Amino acid sequence: MNILSLHPLRDEQLETIKTACPDAEIHVAKPSDCKPYLADTEILLAFGQTNLAPILPNAPKLRWVQALTAGVDGFIALEAFRTSDILLTNVRGIHGIPIAEHVLGMILCRTRGLLTAYDNQKSKQWKGLRGLDELYGKTAAVIGLGSVGSIIANRLKAMGMTVYGVKQSMSKEPDVDKLFQPDALYELLPAADFVIVTLPLTPATRNLFSKKAFSVMKPTAFFINVSRGPVVNEADLSDALHTGIIGGAALDVFCEEPLPADSPLWEAPNLLITPHHAATSPRYMERAINVFIDNLKAFPDTAKMKNIIDKERGY
Repeated sequence: MNILSLHPLRDEQLETIKTACPDAEIHVAKPSDCKPYLADTEILLAFGQTNLAPILPNAPKLRWVQALTAGVDGFIALEAFRTSDILLTNVRGIHGIPIAEHVLGMILCRTRGLLTAYDNQKSKQWKGLRGLDELYGKTAAVIGLGSVGSIIANRLKAMGMTVYGVKQSMSKEPDVDKLFQPDALYELLPAADFVIVTLPLTPATRNLFSKKAFSVMKPTAFFINVSRGPVVNEADLSDALHTGIIGGAALDVFCEEPLPADSPLWEAPNLLITPHHAATSPRYMERAINVFIDNLKAFPDTAKMKNIIDKERGY
């Protein structure tokens, strides 16, 4: 099999793939330099925001794309790929640990006044911190209880919080006190002190969090998005923060990245911005390659492969 990776791979990662599939021929190239390899490529490894438009017409033998991300919206935005027979898988399941820790850090920055304390430290000011709170006894709503959301729920439950979850199908969730289906979202939001979004981007979730959703939240609610930027109407969120409709927010993902310098979000009060790195970890590629290798051993038997994406549904 001919494998092309559009992301750099270390020698040990290449060796691991070669061990799993001794007959594989593996090439590594940047998207701008990959054309010489495309004619024979059967399997493509790439991050989910990669533009496939210049690649697909030159890869007639392509049978499978392994996204090295959970999000694949960049891939399926291309109709020629979305409607093709090319298999698409992602690495869902590897992001939960770092994202859950990132979410917990965002929440603790809010409740323990850590950003204010750091600002005071830089200016050498010994000031008392006001409005400090604790997580124990608070309610968190995890919107999207997949592999990431489940680990977030576990970490928040360990802090003594009441945890609600939203999921398409009802199931037993040991760290969730009450499970809701998506059509009950507006029943759930008014009860939450913290709203954490871990949804895929689909037509149903685009702009799901807009003025209507923010208006039913508590005025003290803290909103967190670590999923996809377009799940949130950024103008409505900015207005909600400026007018005090909600108490604060933390965003790791945005509709346009990098976030433009003229975005009103930079000036929004009580907003913590991080540059789409909630999933960043020194173990990221190790975990991603392990998912790929498990699938490579099974390919082309899709019944034994995991994380197969329904390209029409987007997840």
